[in-house]
Amino acid sequence: MSDEGSVPPLVALRGVTKRFGAVVANRAVDLAVRPGEVLALVGENGAGKSTIVNMLSGLLRPDEGSILVDGRPVSLDSPAQSVRAGIGVVHQHFTLVPTLTGLDNIALAMPELGLGRLNRRQIGQAIDTAARTLGLSVDTTSRVEGLDVAQQQRIEIVKALIHKVRLLILDEPTAVLGPEDKAHLFDTIRRLKAEGTAVILITHKLEDIFAVADRAVVLRNGEVVADAPAAGLTPDDVVLHMVGSGDRDQARAIVTGETTLRSSSASGTDAVCRLADVTLRRSNGSIAVSGLSLDLHGGEIVAIAGVDGNGQSELMRVLAGMDVPLGGRIECLGRDSAGSAWTAAHLRRAGVAHVPEDRRRSGIVGEMSLARNYLLRHSDRRALVRHGMVRNSALQRLVRERLALFDVRTRGADERIDQLSGGNQQKFVLAREMDGDPRLILAAHPSRGLDIKTIRFVHGLLEEARQAGKAVLLVSSDLDEILRLADRIMVFAAGRTFGPTSRGDIARDEIGAWIAGHASGPA
Repeated sequence: MSDEGSVPPLVALRGVTKRFGAVVANRAVDLAVRPGEVLALVGENGAGKSTIVNMLSGLLRPDEGSILVDGRPVSLDSPAQSVRAGIGVVHQHFTLVPTLTGLDNIALAMPELGLGRLNRRQIGQAIDTAARTLGLSVDTTSRVEGLDVAQQQRIEIVKALIHKVRLLILDEPTAVLGPEDKAHLFDTIRRLKAEGTAVILITHKLEDIFAVADRAVVLRNGEVVADAPAAGLTPDDVVLHMVGSGDRDQARAIVTGETTLRSSSASGTDAVCRLADVTLRRSNGSIAVSGLSLDLHGGEIVAIAGVDGNGQSELMRVLAGMDVPLGGRIECLGRDSAGSAWTAAHLRRAGVAHVPEDRRRSGIVGEMSLARNYLLRHSDRRALVRHGMVRNSALQRLVRERLALFDVRTRGADERIDQLSGGNQQKFVLAREMDGDPRLILAAHPSRGLDIKTIRFVHGLLEEARQAGKAVLLVSSDLDEILRLADRIMVFAAGRTFGPTSRGDIARDEIGAWIAGHASGPA
């Protein structure tokens, strides 16, 4: 690890090792961050990044080694002690109470308020100050369970900055942000840096590293394999360190997302799904989007772009059979949204696969094993369940094959899924949903939280599905992902729809104008 410079570390890990049974999550890790420094911590899924975050936030304790603050060893035995040490954390997996409002969740992180009646005006003023610093609008009056993922993350960020933090840890902060909010966040990071606040940025996005980081530390298999100024690295260098390969051509292909697959034309094919003048509403009763008309064809990827919270979540819920539209009509794989067969079970049997935007809330049951989670989609397969009895040997064999194919890092099919890293949970959901022969694939942020190598793997899966004649509806806030994959693009913004239009007929800045709610771009 590099310790150059006269400024001593604000926070440091010295020889830190953390084990979970026989699995070594971190091995003899040395890491330091100085005041006013932005440190990017990168690595593949399961490399040990989240374990470091959890130790710095007081959720875990090292088995060996020590954590130092201002050069002195400290015991971070709880999140409260971490906060007292000046460390604020925004976790990749949110720590909000879903039945409380945003304001109440933030108040829970303010023990200085004491007991008794909350001064909501005082708390609201503190929230407004923190939100203005970030350049974000935050919904603090709605219950968290009714908010989209982007709004939940904004509450988490504000909750961390309510206190005077000296080190702010952001775990995958740009995963749910649109371009404008991402730019605001980077501006905020730069302002924090100028004020002497240290920032550790956990990210899988290479562009994030080179946009704001001063230094990059790369983890592989729980160990630090590189520690260098970001200005002295290239994207290829970072990938080479992450994957442990000396093949620079392979690293370049991973960085650029090169592929031999090409879009197959969907012209002339029957629509797998037709939406006519559809209106969707949010859980609070407000209108999310209206006037939505769209045909989805086999052999194409249609991407829905836009800032989260503009109706994308509601669309995916409806198409997955979890809800019904407020108005209009949908015909999908022989099912009609006005009929009694518009349920998740019926649509799944008809050939709909669903990769939800929030895997923890809608895609997995944390306390269950991987094998049992696999059955959540495939319980009607005779090879796995016969006369109501699970055929465990067949289930175990299938799950092991899928785990290997998707490179899910786990101790086996009987491991509880909540013991996996977030990225490995996402890969598991993809492995489960892509199994069988789905005709319509609903993919909401399928690469969120994944490392760059796995992102390219996921993109390849969607391209292969298109080549096989399947229809793919992709929801993403990542314009690069959309421009790489989509045949047609539609934008949701301010309750309206723009498009769809062919990818070749629209430029990035025109998509940006649509996302901002401006009616420019192709007709």
